[in-house]
Amino acid sequence: MIARLLLVGMVLALATSSLFSQGDEPRKDRNLIMQQKLLHAQKLLEGITMANFGLLEKHADEIIVLSKRNEWRVLQTPEYMRFSDELRRNAETIIRHAQKKNLDGAALAYLQMTLNCVECHKYVREVRITWREPTLPGLPADAKLAGR
Repeated sequence: MIARLLLVGMVLALATSSLFSQGDEPRKDRNLIMQQKLLHAQKLLEGITMANFGLLEKHADEIIVLSKRNEWRVLQTPEYMRFSDELRRNAETIIRHAQKKNLDGAALAYLQMTLNCVECHKYVREVRITWREPTLPGLPADAKLAGR
């Protein structure tokens, strides 16, 4: 089970880093908040592997706080809001299990939270690709079509 958690943690790290490479808009605040989320997720994994329930409570709560900040809202779509709500519910579940000293429950909630992160990052990438302006062969990539 520990090996699976480590694998899921690595997948989360890759998913988070791939979001950083998308788009040209200013991303400093979003990058910072995603890096903070990744650090808290890594601390959650540490809390699970070390059965450190205080660490689990602290970092699950930090993820909830981050997810409520304005910089968190990359998209203003119902689907994105659903992903954010689900992340918070999973983090709250980690806290409840940590308070009950239920390591298996906390580990399961962590896995669910990680899968939620991966799906959300996948969704954000797909939306961004869909909204990019099309280019025509022979035109520079930054050329815009008439009427756009």
